Amino acid sequence: MKPAQIQQNGPTIAAQIAPLLPAIYAAATNPAHWPEAFAPITPLLGGNCGLIFSNQATPEQQGIWVPCRLTYEDFRPYVERYHAFDVWMQRGHELGLFVPGNVVSSDDLLPREEFLASVFYREFLAHADIHDLCCGILHDGSEPDIPIVHISIYRSHAMPVFGSDEKALLAALIPHLREATRIGFRNGALERQAGMMRCAVDTLSPLLLLDKQGKVVFANEQAQDFLEFNDTLKVIDGRLVVASGEQARLDALLGDRRTEETLLGITRPSDKGNLWLIRVPMPLEGNAPPDARRPAIALMIHDATAIDQIDLEGFAKVHDLSRAEARIMSLLLEHTSLPPIAQALNVTLHTVRSQLRAIREKTGAHRQAELIRMLMSWPKRMG
Repeated sequence: MKPAQIQQNGPTIAAQIAPLLPAIYAAATNPAHWPEAFAPITPLLGGNCGLIFSNQATPEQQGIWVPCRLTYEDFRPYVERYHAFDVWMQRGHELGLFVPGNVVSSDDLLPREEFLASVFYREFLAHADIHDLCCGILHDGSEPDIPIVHISIYRSHAMPVFGSDEKALLAALIPHLREATRIGFRNGALERQAGMMRCAVDTLSPLLLLDKQGKVVFANEQAQDFLEFNDTLKVIDGRLVVASGEQARLDALLGDRRTEETLLGITRPSDKGNLWLIRVPMPLEGNAPPDARRPAIALMIHDATAIDQIDLEGFAKVHDLSRAEARIMSLLLEHTSLPPIAQALNVTLHTVRSQLRAIREKTGAHRQAELIRMLMSWPKRMG
């Protein structure tokens, strides 16, 4: 088609596709809407059936298959046998026509006589009453997480072949279909990543994410359970509150703007063990738009009463800690300062600091907060 023809037909084409766009973009964020979005496209192009599909990726493989007036039984023979004889697909690849944005018809791919003589037509398409194709290329597989995706509209034997008007309509729709499917694939990839992250996060110690204002925006399962049943920390009106008269120290920890991990030990009002709170800053993307809801702080909670769940022996073995150093690690989780550790071991404070320095060198931890966080994240004791 010449550029002048496109300009002349543009307003008419725009008016024809405009009513379809809201449904197409609704399907971008909700794949269940794709059948509704695709249904009016087939009759608009004068087709009797159609398919949006990722040829090399089934829906189970994070692909897309959206039929219009087709059932699985209609294309079961294609999946089981005739994909190997698909002259349309083979010739399109040979000619290099399957480029995003391109629109091709059956006659663009191979001569009509050759098509009618093919096994693909005689044994499959003829029985399905498919005589012609108008195909648009949405994706070519070059973008991460997005497979090759085509939209194909088919005509029966009782209808004429597709012409330039239908191809122009599909060409005008392709940018919208391409963007909507791109959004869908990107969202799907993000949802899979988020699912994996949620599984990983729920294996950690109690973890809270807070925004810049100190409001809790996320709590993993362990943190939810801890906050519900502990006697020291609560979330009230979205904010973390400590019950032991140390709110000022907690607020100072959360308001700390240093980039390294910082640590706060809290004495509980009961006879239960102390709490360790480790604040881990979360770097924000420099080009990310400002959003007050974005997590800015990760806060890990260690309850000293759960020390028996941590595989201290395994941690010590991997990091080549001596028996005395392993004992230091155990007491480090129980006490919020070093003097009680020295007293429990009946050694000087200098000795405890010297051994702690040796532990940091062996583990690679630069600070006490990092050391405790490493131990809290260590796999739990088995059995």
